[in-house]
Amino acid sequence: MIVEDEFLVALDIEGIVLDCGLSLHGSYATVKEAIDASKSTLPSCAILDVRLADGDVFPLADHLKFNKIPIIFHSAHANTSELLNLYPEARICQKPTSQDELSTALRDATRNSF
Repeated sequence: MIVEDEFLVALDIEGIVLDCGLSLHGSYATVKEAIDASKSTLPSCAILDVRLADGDVFPLADHLKFNKIPIIFHSAHANTSELLNLYPEARICQKPTSQDELSTALRDATRNSF
């Protein structure tokens, strides 16, 4: 699952996910869309921007954490120490992130999928 409100960034992330040999659960631009989608089908991993057009992604991140879904925060506005305090199992990739860094985080998060 990709949650990113910048179209070109989301498109780049989709390419990275596919290059890692994974399928996409979906790409969502708002917290509401992503929460609605995750209620019907939980993803195996989520790449989340922190600040979206309709607010911070934390309600979705809480839902995913509760369901033990690996989270990768991909944001330029993230406070790493606060995120790790709230989501100690999460991986954090500060924007701008290289393709290699995001691929590594994705492989680590989905280790059992490969």
